[in-house]
Amino acid sequence: MRCLVALFVLCSTSYGQANEYNRTYRGEDGDVFTRRPNAFLVEMTRHRKPGRALDVGMGQGRNAIYLAQQGWNVTGFDPSDEGVSLARAEARRLGLHIQTEITTFEKFDMGQERWDLIVLTYEPTKAVAPTIERALKPGGAVLIEDRHVDTRRVWPAGTFTNNELMSLFPSLRVLRYEDVWARPDWSAKKLDERLVRLFAEKTQPREPGCLWEGKPVPEGGTVCWEAVALQCTAAGWQVSPRTSGAATSGCSR
Repeated sequence: MRCLVALFVLCSTSYGQANEYNRTYRGEDGDVFTRRPNAFLVEMTRHRKPGRALDVGMGQGRNAIYLAQQGWNVTGFDPSDEGVSLARAEARRLGLHIQTEITTFEKFDMGQERWDLIVLTYEPTKAVAPTIERALKPGGAVLIEDRHVDTRRVWPAGTFTNNELMSLFPSLRVLRYEDVWARPDWSAKKLDERLVRLFAEKTQPREPGCLWEGKPVPEGGTVCWEAVALQCTAAGWQVSPRTSGAATSGCSR
């Protein structure tokens, strides 16, 4: 009965203690999570240039190993020593290098502008959200999948309300947001649950100047578009004040 209760809590919250996860990763709780990489992760990184990736709560390494296979420099951490041990063993078997730590998200230092990708699947995102943007490099992205509270209609689990996940990262550019009924990566009952998924990017500083037909134009520079002179400003292209006279602007039809 005690084991059943532990499994119930684990699959309802995905935020169990290390000893609870150790049982699961040893296979003592049956088949409660997928060994395949997260499908949303696979889709969103397919055309992404590899860089430094952080897998928060890496478990037995399914996502970290997938990213390493795609050329990413991967670091992962998890409080479960059993899960991390399995990840290390599988990486060695495949001839891959991943950096791992046995620790918690409270103790792990994500640093500042350190990562090109941060992955959180079924992790306590609300607790670490304030550190995510700071830890991402400009142009870096965060990928998240978790349960919507509406999952409680079919199973006693759920974290996010409508659009709440996006609201945690107001400064990031949302590249993809999904709110769907689908099979979660962790499930004791093997049923569809309402999931929320986010892929959002930290914007890079805007380069000075403008582009015209693929060529850079410095701030203050002008170009002609038929009889209209356009001037590059700090805000982008604007109609040049000199356009009032075509002869003065140097533009003609």
